[in-house]
Amino acid sequence: MNLPATIRGVLAVVIALGGLVVPLESAAQDTTAPAADVQALQQENDSLRAALDEAGASSLEVTGEAVQSIGLRAVGALLVLMLTYFLVRGVGYVLDSLAERSARRRLFFKRLLPILRIVIWALAIYLILRGIFKLSATSLVAAATAVGLAVGFAAQDILKNIFGGLVIVFDQPFQVGDKISVGGTYGEVMSIGLRSTRITTPDDNLVTVPNAQVVDGQVSNANAGALDCQVVTDLYLPGWVDEIRAKQIAREAAASSEYVYLEKPIVVIVKDEFKETFVTHLKVKAYVLDTRYEFLLASDITERARRAFREEGLLRPLHGARAYVDLTGLTPPDGNGRATASDDPSAASSTSADPSS
Repeated sequence: MNLPATIRGVLAVVIALGGLVVPLESAAQDTTAPAADVQALQQENDSLRAALDEAGASSLEVTGEAVQSIGLRAVGALLVLMLTYFLVRGVGYVLDSLAERSARRRLFFKRLLPILRIVIWALAIYLILRGIFKLSATSLVAAATAVGLAVGFAAQDILKNIFGGLVIVFDQPFQVGDKISVGGTYGEVMSIGLRSTRITTPDDNLVTVPNAQVVDGQVSNANAGALDCQVVTDLYLPGWVDEIRAKQIAREAAASSEYVYLEKPIVVIVKDEFKETFVTHLKVKAYVLDTRYEFLLASDITERARRAFREEGLLRPLHGARAYVDLTGLTPPDGNGRATASDDPSAASSTSADPSS
């Protein structure tokens, strides 16, 4: 077909424009797809942000509740410790009062106090760990192991004393109220703690001895849990006395004392000794009614025996006097090393006092 050139040009333009319409429409459709995706992503981001905000708020709320719970538990633990302290003090006061009212039961109540003290504190610690902090048995063992290792390296001496106190309480080499000698200190055991043992000496001094030293050293126990104990009284007489009569007087002096415990035997031992001259040494072994009257019994026996010795003529006024020589009448030694008497006849050559007279 022969078309004019103008028409052919128009048709070419129309065909070209028609070919461009389809790509433009598809392109328009393609541009709408990313917009929908962006909108979906934005909605997803908003939902995630809301979830994160909600989780953060809930975590803060949980943390606050945990902190508040720990604070309340700590306050509860402090209250339990304070109540336990006052309970231990109250129990100690009651037992001490009961002990002082009865001499026969004094030692029983005093021995009961250290055991009750340990039991009460152990129960309080168990209540705090299991009842307040809700620790399981496994956690409790793990925590105790960790704390034990840490404290063991930091405070070895304190742990030695604590273990020594437990050994004393359960092994019982001595108890509260016993008269013991440890580390050169003699006296009555007043208390047995986890760290130290307190002893009151005859001079009314309170001595604190670490438990580790008590366990590692030698301990001498005078009464071993009994109310009575043996008292040894030393008496000295001149060497020429009648020991049979002296022994009888010493025995009567012990038996007549108001502090002696007559259900146990009285023994008098006679020994010869030399102290600047020969003397007769009497050892009177008797038992006292109560350990607190130990030194009163020894003093009473000594007073009664010495009074009877003087009445029997076994103890003279110059007993115990030291012998001496008056050198006022002597001149310096001569060439042979011998002392010469003074020419003054009024000077006394020598005087002496017989310690056995």
